[in-house]
Amino acid sequence: MNDDDQAMYLRPVNRGRLRLEVADRHGTVTVRRGSNIVLAGGAQLVAQLFSGAAGAGPIDRVSVGFGQAGADVGATGLTPPPDTNIPASALSSPVAAADFAIATDDDARLVRVTVATVFKPTSELKDVTEAGLLAGDHLYNQVVFEPVTLRLGQDVTFFWEIDFPFGH
Repeated sequence: MNDDDQAMYLRPVNRGRLRLEVADRHGTVTVRRGSNIVLAGGAQLVAQLFSGAAGAGPIDRVSVGFGQAGADVGATGLTPPPDTNIPASALSSPVAAADFAIATDDDARLVRVTVATVFKPTSELKDVTEAGLLAGDHLYNQVVFEPVTLRLGQDVTFFWEIDFPFGH
Protein backbone atom coordinates (compact mmCIF):
# COMPACT_ATOMS: atom_id res chain seq x y z
CA MET A 1 0.00 0.00 0.00
CA ASN A 2 1.48 3.36 -1.00
CA ASP A 3 1.06 6.65 0.92
CA ASP A 4 -1.86 7.79 -1.26
CA ASP A 5 -3.72 4.52 -0.66
CA GLN A 6 -3.05 4.74 3.07
CA ALA A 7 -4.25 8.38 3.19
CA MET A 8 -7.50 7.32 1.53
CA TYR A 9 -8.21 4.89 4.36
CA LEU A 10 -7.39 7.48 7.03
CA ARG A 11 -9.92 10.09 5.81
CA PRO A 12 -13.03 10.49 7.94
CA VAL A 13 -16.07 8.75 6.50
CA ASN A 14 -18.34 11.59 7.52
CA ARG A 15 -18.35 14.88 9.37
CA GLY A 16 -21.08 16.44 11.40
CA ARG A 17 -22.11 19.49 13.36
CA LEU A 18 -24.82 20.23 15.91
CA ARG A 19 -26.61 23.46 16.79
CA LEU A 20 -28.88 23.26 19.83
CA GLU A 21 -31.50 25.96 20.45
CA VAL A 22 -33.34 26.16 23.78
CA ALA A 23 -36.35 28.50 23.74
CA ASP A 24 -38.00 29.34 27.04
CA ARG A 25 -41.60 30.48 27.58
CA HIS A 26 -40.58 34.13 27.20
CA GLY A 27 -38.94 33.65 23.80
CA THR A 28 -35.35 33.80 25.04
CA VAL A 29 -33.20 31.45 22.98
CA THR A 30 -29.97 29.87 24.23
CA VAL A 31 -27.70 28.37 21.54
CA ARG A 32 -25.00 25.71 21.85
CA ARG A 33 -22.80 24.25 19.10
CA GLY A 34 -20.57 21.21 18.85
CA SER A 35 -18.78 18.89 16.45
CA ASN A 36 -20.00 15.38 15.85
CA ILE A 37 -18.00 12.21 16.48
CA VAL A 38 -19.30 9.04 14.85
CA LEU A 39 -18.78 6.14 17.23
CA ALA A 40 -17.80 2.58 16.28
CA GLY A 41 -21.41 1.53 16.89
CA GLY A 42 -22.53 4.25 14.48
CA ALA A 43 -20.23 2.98 11.76
CA GLN A 44 -21.52 -0.54 12.45
CA LEU A 45 -25.09 0.76 12.14
CA VAL A 46 -24.38 2.31 8.72
CA ALA A 47 -22.73 -0.94 7.59
CA GLN A 48 -25.76 -2.96 8.75
CA LEU A 49 -28.17 -0.62 6.95
CA PHE A 50 -26.01 -0.83 3.82
CA SER A 51 -26.07 -4.62 3.91
CA GLY A 52 -29.75 -4.95 4.87
CA ALA A 53 -28.85 -6.81 8.06
CA ALA A 54 -31.77 -8.10 10.10
CA GLY A 55 -32.68 -5.76 12.93
CA ALA A 56 -30.93 -2.71 11.45
CA GLY A 57 -33.17 0.30 11.73
CA PRO A 58 -33.14 4.03 11.14
CA ILE A 59 -32.23 6.79 13.57
CA ASP A 60 -35.34 7.13 15.72
CA ARG A 61 -34.31 8.94 18.92
CA VAL A 62 -32.26 11.84 20.22
CA SER A 63 -30.77 11.58 23.70
CA VAL A 64 -29.03 13.98 26.03
CA GLY A 65 -26.26 13.31 28.51
CA PHE A 66 -23.83 14.85 30.93
CA GLY A 67 -20.35 13.95 29.61
CA GLN A 68 -17.68 16.64 29.68
CA ALA A 69 -15.38 15.28 26.98
CA GLY A 70 -15.56 13.60 23.61
CA ALA A 71 -16.39 9.94 23.95
CA ASP A 72 -14.06 7.10 23.15
CA VAL A 73 -15.06 5.70 19.75
CA GLY A 74 -16.17 2.50 21.48
CA ALA A 75 -18.76 4.28 23.65
CA THR A 76 -22.23 2.75 23.54
CA GLY A 77 -24.12 5.33 25.62
CA LEU A 78 -24.09 8.90 26.81
CA THR A 79 -23.11 9.86 30.35
CA PRO A 80 -26.04 9.52 32.79
CA PRO A 81 -27.12 12.42 35.01
CA PRO A 82 -25.54 12.85 38.43
CA ASP A 83 -29.09 12.89 39.88
CA THR A 84 -30.05 9.21 39.92
CA ASN A 85 -33.72 10.13 40.46
CA ILE A 86 -34.06 11.32 36.84
CA PRO A 87 -35.73 8.53 34.83
CA ALA A 88 -34.01 7.33 31.66
CA SER A 89 -37.18 8.21 29.71
CA ALA A 90 -36.57 11.91 30.48
CA LEU A 91 -33.27 11.80 28.58
CA SER A 92 -34.55 11.00 25.09
CA SER A 93 -37.30 11.77 22.65
CA PRO A 94 -38.42 10.34 19.31
CA VAL A 95 -37.08 11.50 15.96
CA ALA A 96 -39.60 11.21 13.12
CA ALA A 97 -38.82 10.44 9.49
CA ALA A 98 -40.13 13.92 8.63
CA ASP A 99 -37.33 15.43 10.77
CA PHE A 100 -34.76 14.38 8.13
CA ALA A 101 -33.75 15.99 4.85
CA ILE A 102 -31.13 14.73 2.37
CA ALA A 103 -29.37 16.92 -0.20
CA THR A 104 -26.48 16.33 -2.56
CA ASP A 105 -23.84 19.04 -3.05
CA ASP A 106 -21.99 18.08 -6.24
CA ASP A 107 -19.49 20.96 -5.90
CA ALA A 108 -18.46 19.96 -2.36
CA ARG A 109 -18.86 16.28 -3.32
CA LEU A 110 -20.98 15.29 -0.38
CA VAL A 111 -24.41 14.14 0.62
CA ARG A 112 -25.69 16.11 3.60
CA VAL A 113 -28.26 14.69 5.97
CA THR A 114 -29.92 17.32 8.13
CA VAL A 115 -31.95 16.50 11.20
CA ALA A 116 -34.17 19.09 12.89
CA THR A 117 -36.00 17.60 15.83
CA VAL A 118 -37.65 18.99 18.97
CA PHE A 119 -37.01 17.61 22.45
CA LYS A 120 -39.56 18.58 25.11
CA PRO A 121 -38.12 18.09 28.61
CA THR A 122 -40.29 16.11 31.01
CA SER A 123 -37.94 16.84 33.96
CA GLU A 124 -35.53 19.63 34.73
CA LEU A 125 -32.15 18.57 33.38
CA LYS A 126 -29.39 20.74 34.82
CA ASP A 127 -26.06 21.10 33.00
CA VAL A 128 -26.73 18.95 29.93
CA THR A 129 -23.47 18.80 27.95
CA GLU A 130 -23.88 16.10 25.31
CA ALA A 131 -26.32 14.70 22.79
CA GLY A 132 -26.51 11.77 20.44
CA LEU A 133 -28.69 10.12 17.83
CA LEU A 134 -29.80 6.53 18.28
CA ALA A 135 -31.31 3.74 16.23
CA GLY A 136 -33.13 1.69 18.82
CA ASP A 137 -30.52 1.17 21.52
CA HIS A 138 -27.55 1.74 19.17
CA LEU A 139 -25.78 5.07 19.70
CA TYR A 140 -24.67 6.53 16.37
CA ASN A 141 -22.78 9.63 17.50
CA GLN A 142 -21.91 12.03 20.29
CA VAL A 143 -21.61 15.83 20.45
CA VAL A 144 -20.27 17.73 23.47
CA PHE A 145 -21.20 21.37 24.11
CA GLU A 146 -21.21 24.01 26.86
CA PRO A 147 -23.61 23.19 29.73
CA VAL A 148 -27.26 24.15 29.36
CA THR A 149 -30.21 23.56 31.67
CA LEU A 150 -33.36 22.14 30.09
CA ARG A 151 -36.65 22.90 31.85
CA LEU A 152 -40.30 21.89 31.55
CA GLY A 153 -42.11 24.05 29.00
CA GLN A 154 -39.04 24.68 26.85
CA ASP A 155 -38.72 23.71 23.23
CA VAL A 156 -35.25 22.29 22.66
CA THR A 157 -34.46 22.00 18.98
CA PHE A 158 -31.54 19.94 17.75
CA PHE A 159 -30.17 20.79 14.30
CA TRP A 160 -27.69 18.22 13.02
CA GLU A 161 -25.79 18.38 9.73
CA ILE A 162 -23.96 15.18 8.84
CA ASP A 163 -21.87 15.09 5.67
CA PHE A 164 -21.07 11.93 3.74
CA PRO A 165 -18.28 12.74 1.26
CA PHE A 166 -18.04 11.02 -2.13
CA GLY A 167 -15.57 10.93 -4.96
CA HIS A 168 -12.52 11.49 -2.74
